[in-house]
Amino acid sequence: MNTFNYARARNTALRLLEKFGQHGSIIRDVPGSGPIWDPGEPTPTPYACTMAVLKFDNKDIDGTLIKATDKKVYIAAKGLSIVPTTTDKLMIGGASHTIIRVVPLNPAGVNVYFEVQVRA
Repeated sequence: MNTFNYARARNTALRLLEKFGQHGSIIRDVPGSGPIWDPGEPTPTPYACTMAVLKFDNKDIDGTLIKATDKKVYIAAKGLSIVPTTTDKLMIGGASHTIIRVVPLNPAGVNVYFEVQVRA
């Protein structure tokens, strides 16, 4: 029985996103370095990523869960040191976007890419 090479699929996804996508960053607030009861102000920390920014299909826009101004973003998993969450921000072309939803494509436990819904 042949097994699927998920590492190869991840490399292909990264290659396509690098060729046709753009560079951006995920901004995550890292807690301050003080004691647990008063850690101090969080530090916004950027994590570089490679992504493709698309529009949602009109049939998917319902005005509540997905708004007309929302964007669908595919973020390459390879080379990304964090997993995006809804508490992070995504910088696209110098503009900050709120992450609404993150759906990983991770067959067999190997992250290939993340489909992210963002809102300006």
